[in-house]
Amino acid sequence: MNIAYLMPGQLRGKQDAGFEDHAPAVTQHFWAFVHGAIEVPYHWHRDMEILLVLRGRFRLVVDGQVCEMNPNDVIVINSDVPHNSASVSPDALICGVHLDAAYFERLGLPGFSSRHYLCRTFLHGRSFMNRIAPMKALMARLILDQAGHPEEMMVRDTVANLLACFVYRAIPYDESDGAAAQLRSASRNRILKIMDAVQGQQDNQTLSEIADAEGLTLSHLSRLFKRHLGIGYRDYCLNQRLDAAAHELRITDHTISVIMERNSFGNPAVFYNKFRARFGCSPAEYRRGQGLRGAKSKLTEEDAAETLRLLTRHAAEIGKAAEVSLGINAIGRRQVTLRAPYNASSR
Repeated sequence: MNIAYLMPGQLRGKQDAGFEDHAPAVTQHFWAFVHGAIEVPYHWHRDMEILLVLRGRFRLVVDGQVCEMNPNDVIVINSDVPHNSASVSPDALICGVHLDAAYFERLGLPGFSSRHYLCRTFLHGRSFMNRIAPMKALMARLILDQAGHPEEMMVRDTVANLLACFVYRAIPYDESDGAAAQLRSASRNRILKIMDAVQGQQDNQTLSEIADAEGLTLSHLSRLFKRHLGIGYRDYCLNQRLDAAAHELRITDHTISVIMERNSFGNPAVFYNKFRARFGCSPAEYRRGQGLRGAKSKLTEEDAAETLRLLTRHAAEIGKAAEVSLGINAIGRRQVTLRAPYNASSR
């Protein structure tokens, strides 16, 4: 079943999902990554996730809202918010950082984990894009790991703290709505229950029975799925069958005709058209490894060079990022007080 509940650190070190781990293994409160074209299934996690598109186009469905992202777009996905994502273009490069919001709240940012941060640059104007340029610099520095430097772990830890402070100081937010969160959780649990029931089922009568068992019509069920996953119920079931066919193409020597029939596709033309629409290539090309949507667990040398160039450009704003995160020039002088001289209280 294409669902994941990600605990902090659960994906670290896994290369088959298309992520490259750049953080020291002992790091628990943040995680930085970069990957190429990939499709990430419906999931949620306790970490706050910040994504930056470096190249290409990327589509996310975040708590039922479709988000079309282009180069330089940034989104903050708040803790425990369901989302899935897919690269729209095969040349996509995406980087991101997970922050353990509860950790940074314990560290000294009151209410950090309960705020609902509002950062989707594709919904804001140019001024907001300029405003968050320092945040991109901090993200870039977390990914640009200076291997071999003994102080690097401390530097990265400091940068992660600065990033959390920047979000806390500079990103607008709404206070968490407990009732809405409870409703979202109940709706999500219902989707998970239905997805589990759908697994491996293909015929329409069975789908209708599932809808009846949940007290839903098929049309209502489709709308519920679209809200959470960005696609309708029938499309989700179709994708399940296509994914199963693709899996068989990778691991078996069965003919395409056999695989098609095993996954309940009676019309070859429909199968080929739907397969190409999902994977960007024919079943035969996919078997030869020419698919465009496969996860790139390791970037090519050209992709790595381009990623380095783009991140280095973003990292040039690191000085401004420190100013905002540390409060320098961000507050008026009347709000600043001097610490008392050493041991002054004892005199």
